[in-house]
Amino acid sequence: MGQISIILITGLIFLFHFEPPETRMNISDMQVVLWTIVLTGYPILIAYFVTGYVARTFPAHKEENLPKLYRLRRYMIVFECLSLAGYLCNLYLLNLPVLIDKYFAFFPMENLRQMLALFPLLVGLICIRLAFYQVNRLQSGHYREILSLQFKFLLFPLLPMCIYLITIDALYWLPYSAKVFIVEHPYILIGLILPVIVSAYILAPLLMQFLWKTEPLAPNSGLKQRLEQLTKQSGAKHKDIMVWQTGSLLIANAAVAGTLPWNRRIFLTDALLEYFTDDEIETVVAHELGHIRYKHIQTYMLFSLFYLLSYPFFYVFVEEPLVIHFDESQILPTLCSLTFLITYFVLIFRYLSRRCEHQADLYAVRLTEKPEAFKTALMKLAVLNSVPKSIRRVFELFNTHPSINRRLAFINQWIAGTSGIQRYKNYLIEVKILIVLLPIFCALAVLLFR
Repeated sequence: MGQISIILITGLIFLFHFEPPETRMNISDMQVVLWTIVLTGYPILIAYFVTGYVARTFPAHKEENLPKLYRLRRYMIVFECLSLAGYLCNLYLLNLPVLIDKYFAFFPMENLRQMLALFPLLVGLICIRLAFYQVNRLQSGHYREILSLQFKFLLFPLLPMCIYLITIDALYWLPYSAKVFIVEHPYILIGLILPVIVSAYILAPLLMQFLWKTEPLAPNSGLKQRLEQLTKQSGAKHKDIMVWQTGSLLIANAAVAGTLPWNRRIFLTDALLEYFTDDEIETVVAHELGHIRYKHIQTYMLFSLFYLLSYPFFYVFVEEPLVIHFDESQILPTLCSLTFLITYFVLIFRYLSRRCEHQADLYAVRLTEKPEAFKTALMKLAVLNSVPKSIRRVFELFNTHPSINRRLAFINQWIAGTSGIQRYKNYLIEVKILIVLLPIFCALAVLLFR
C-alpha cells in the first residue's frame, strides 16, 4: 500500500497548494460536477477493461500464467497516476475546491473542509485497486471486504492529517493577537504536527484493532506457549499477540505496531495461522521481534520527524530562491514540495526500510536457528499474497521490502558465513547518523526561525 499512500499524499500537496485563479472558465456548477465524474471515471473504466481482458486471457488458476499476472501489477501505478492526473484537472481546470467552498460554506472548519475535494481521487484509487485485486489473487474475496480493506488502508495517512487540520482550524478561534503571533512564527505550525505524528505511532495498535476485527491468540494453545517462550528468549517486550481476521481475502502477513511496550502488539493474520506450520510461524514472529529488538518503529518515527525538521531548510535554501527566480510561479512551490517528498519518503526511506527488513530477517534466523523454516515461510508468503519472487533492481527501489529472492539470498549468505552480513547484527549506520543529526537540525531550525 506504499505507493497508493504516496499518490494520495501527492494529491494532498496539490490540494493545499491550490489557489483560485484570477480568471475562471465559463462553466456552470453542474458541468463541473459532470466533468469531475468523467475525469474520475475514465481511468477506472480503462483499468477494468484491461484487467478484465487479462483475466479472461490468462486465468489465475493456471500456474504458467502467474508471471504474466505479476508483471501486470507493475502497470497499476500507471492507472493510479492517470487517476491523479484527472484529479489535477479537477483542481486546476474545474476549480473543484471553489465549488466545495461554495456549497459547504456552512461547515465552520475551513482547512478540514478542503479534504472534501480529495474525494474523487480516493474513489479513483480504491476502484483501480479493486480492478487489479481480482486479477492478482489466486482466490477472490468478496467485493465488500476488498472495498473495506482498501478504504481502511487509506485511513492511515488520512487520519493524522485530519487531526492536524482540526488543530489548525481550532487556532482560528483564538484571540486576534495569538493568531498574529502564529502567522509571524510559522515554526509553531510545524511544532503542532510533531505530537500528531508521535501519537500516530504510539496509538497505531489501537487504531488497527478499531479498524479490523482482531482477537488475542488462544492463550492455551501450544503455539501461544511456543511464541511466549520465543519472546522471553528475545527479551523484546510487547503486550499481546493478536489474530487479524481477514475473512475471504486470504491475506498471509504479520506486523508489529506500537512504540511503547505497554501497548505494542504483534498481529498475525488468520491465513498465516492456517497455512503455515508452527516452525514457520515462529520464524515469522521472530522477524517481528527483530523489528522490536532494533527499534525500527522508533526509527521510522524519528525519520518522519526529521522530514519536518529538514523541510524548512529545503524551503529556505532551495524552494524560495527558485520561486523568486521564476517570478513566483504558482505551480513551482507544489513541484518543489513534491520533489522533496518523493526523494525523502520514496527513495531514501524505502532504502532504509529494505535494510531494516534484512536486519529483521537475520535476527529471525539467528534467534530461532531455523533458517530453512524461515525460507519456506517467505516462499509461502509470495504464493499466498501473489507477490513475485524476483523483481528487477530498478523496481525494487520503490518497494519497502526486498524481493523474496533477494531475502533468500541474504539468508543463504548468512548460512555460508559471509562477512559482510555480520554488520547487520549491529544498529545500522543510517540510524546512528539519523540520531546524531536530529538534535543538530533542531538547534539549526531554532536559529533559522528566530
